[in-house]
Amino acid sequence: MAEPALERGGAGARSLSPLDAAKRAIRAEAWASGLAQLDEIERAGGVLDAGADVLKAIALIRTQGFAAGIDALDGLDAQRVRDVRARADLRRLLVAPFVKSGALAEAARVLDWLVRTYPESADDRRSYASVLARLKRWPEAIAQVDEAARTAPGDVPLLATRIQLRTQAGETDAAAQLARESFGVAMVIPGAAHIWMTALLRGGDHARAASIAAKIDAPNHRVASVAMQALRSNGRAAAAISVGRLALRAGHDSAALRSQLAQAHLARGTHDDRLVAALEHLAAGVQMSPDDLRLNSLYGETLLRAGRFAQAVPFLEKSAALAPELEHVRAMYARALRHSGRHAESAGQYLQLARSNEAHARWQRAAAGALTQAGRTEEAASLFDAFIRRRSAGLPATFEQALARVDAAAGTVTVPRARLDWAWSLRGETGPAASMAREDWERAAQWGYLADHLLLDWLECREDRAEEAMDLLASLDEADRFFEPLRESGRGFVVATAHVGPMYGGLMALDLLDIPSRWIASTPGISRSHYARSLISTGDQTEVQVVKASLKALQEGHAVCLAVDGALNPAAARVPFENQEITWSSFAARACFRLGLPSIFYAPRWEQGRITHTLERLPEPHEGETLEDYIVRWQHAWLAHLRTHLAGRPEDLRLSGGLWRHVVTAERSGETPAGARDEPGSPSPTVDLIT
Repeated sequence: MAEPALERGGAGARSLSPLDAAKRAIRAEAWASGLAQLDEIERAGGVLDAGADVLKAIALIRTQGFAAGIDALDGLDAQRVRDVRARADLRRLLVAPFVKSGALAEAARVLDWLVRTYPESADDRRSYASVLARLKRWPEAIAQVDEAARTAPGDVPLLATRIQLRTQAGETDAAAQLARESFGVAMVIPGAAHIWMTALLRGGDHARAASIAAKIDAPNHRVASVAMQALRSNGRAAAAISVGRLALRAGHDSAALRSQLAQAHLARGTHDDRLVAALEHLAAGVQMSPDDLRLNSLYGETLLRAGRFAQAVPFLEKSAALAPELEHVRAMYARALRHSGRHAESAGQYLQLARSNEAHARWQRAAAGALTQAGRTEEAASLFDAFIRRRSAGLPATFEQALARVDAAAGTVTVPRARLDWAWSLRGETGPAASMAREDWERAAQWGYLADHLLLDWLECREDRAEEAMDLLASLDEADRFFEPLRESGRGFVVATAHVGPMYGGLMALDLLDIPSRWIASTPGISRSHYARSLISTGDQTEVQVVKASLKALQEGHAVCLAVDGALNPAAARVPFENQEITWSSFAARACFRLGLPSIFYAPRWEQGRITHTLERLPEPHEGETLEDYIVRWQHAWLAHLRTHLAGRPEDLRLSGGLWRHVVTAERSGETPAGARDEPGSPSPTVDLIT
């Protein structure tokens, strides 16, 4: 490349000394000319000053390579260089072009020389730390900003950098501690408030992060996005939504902001939040960032749960391709394919999940069901049999030993905090749960969760010793008297239960009472267990097929048992219940109304270490009553019985599936972000998709 021409002529140029002319040439990036002039001065016996020495080293680096020039720079006397203040030349002619071209190691080497030569310069240390961070040399970067802070203790941007570098380096606790210590200055630079909030969030201090978020007025999309995350993590979804709206009104927009807005709407969870607002923001986010994994997967899952199955497929397919190792994404993709009627492709996805994680019961059941739906029955049976054998091998020799293992494991189960908090709020004012300490109550609830799953394992995997589990059943005399008039009528009836208590105790009880029954359950129909003959499988049948099989069983005089709070369809309707929304199917009430059959509420529960049963008659239609009125009355009675059950012992909660699936953290009160006012959402309808 031709060197820039030097200014010629004029009084200023004529008055320059040869040394000054050489310096000017190098500063004008005429490297060869400048070096030639310096060489000529030295050959004539002239002496270069410190400024010329620095410029010569710079020119050598730019013409002869980094190694040659840096050696010349290292050989200079630091005190002489400080006297002529050569920092600006080094930063402009070396550091800046190195950083711009991506030569970060070379930039770091020059900056290292600068901070050793000018140790009092906070700016040089800040620049050095920035380059070191880009090289992921975290300890060195942190050391430089910490040293800079000692020379400029009141520099808030420098403090922000100290927190941010620790966060980026994975020093979560240290970053959060520094953010807590400097909490009072987090809003001095509103545009950097996200640095404090991010550090606090990753350090688990959601309350402090949310208190910062509540004071901001969305100065940019980055701060707004983190503020929404902070408020949402603190149970303040409505406030998070308000921050997002403020940001959009101020013209701030980004894929991250739309993602956080959508998640806030989903956390609040009203009908309009889930089916309108969240989808709108996710669609906008995906358009802005079409290859963003989080946006694609969340958009696909939200479409799936809105019942827009075919639309969900391409977004979940893309997500599975972007992150093939993420099981949840692949499972959502498989569900979308299934509900779109693409059973062969769904089976392929579920089979991949089952093979990659043989210990995950959910994937094994889903894969067996999907293979059956795809017509690959023998393969489904083989897979499920292998699944049963593996589980059987992991069980102790006796049920007593297995139950002892449950006792030992209680207290170690990971249960979503929102579920525990909600269940705790529902306990009765009297009775055994009222006086329990929270820790003991949670341990008992986890024991109930494990015990219920043990019953399923034992009934499926140890059929030859099923009677050992049956010994847990309390006397069935009272249940026998309850069912006697229903049995004598010769008609079918509905047993309407929920995902509470030792659910599989009901299966054992009806079997011992010799009541012909059919249970709607997710276990695939190819299961060879004794109890599988009593199942109507949602795992390998469509929603319409399940409904037809259930109606047929009722008409044939069977008891049809179903969890009213469960649904095959991911877009099933929800109803308000105790400050949450739960899935609720009107199928049981509709079937009873149309067939003129009775129904009962059933919930198994633990009592002195044995399984006993809550059995209550549910309303029958009044003469002249409409279907809609009857459904409302039936629903009210069923929910009332469920509420009574949830107020009882923590062992009887179960804490998984059904009504627990959509429990969200209760909305906290708090300061509304500046200038924001939330808009109320619409209540969830009670229309059911199964008719």
